[in-house]
Amino acid sequence: MTHSPKPNLQLVYVSDIERSTAFYEMLFNAKPVFSSPRYVAFSADESGKALFAIWAGGTTPDAETPRFSEVGIMLSSNEEVDRLFEEWKKNPGMNIVQEPATEVFGRTFLVKDPDGHIIRVCPLD
Repeated sequence: MTHSPKPNLQLVYVSDIERSTAFYEMLFNAKPVFSSPRYVAFSADESGKALFAIWAGGTTPDAETPRFSEVGIMLSSNEEVDRLFEEWKKNPGMNIVQEPATEVFGRTFLVKDPDGHIIRVCPLD
């Protein structure tokens, strides 16, 4: 039987590794599993086999450039989505782009990180 590769790394370019590390530590309520001067990784699943990483070694992102992808955070229910929104909106550093709304897949809202990357919170498919 052949092993089929699965995506297990989401990598986002950032302009300031320290600022973005602090932002994602707050967002994920977790410390990185790996940290270097230009690359920081967070565990993206319970097994530790999937990572979300930020990198200041690539092209510097421009916050004014339109984005065509999103960082997704899927929660267990619509209620969890609304609960997280209420928690995050208390943080003055949170850039809320869209307040909770109901879409075909459930409740969802959007925030932006310091470099303009869009983060969508929604229920698990």
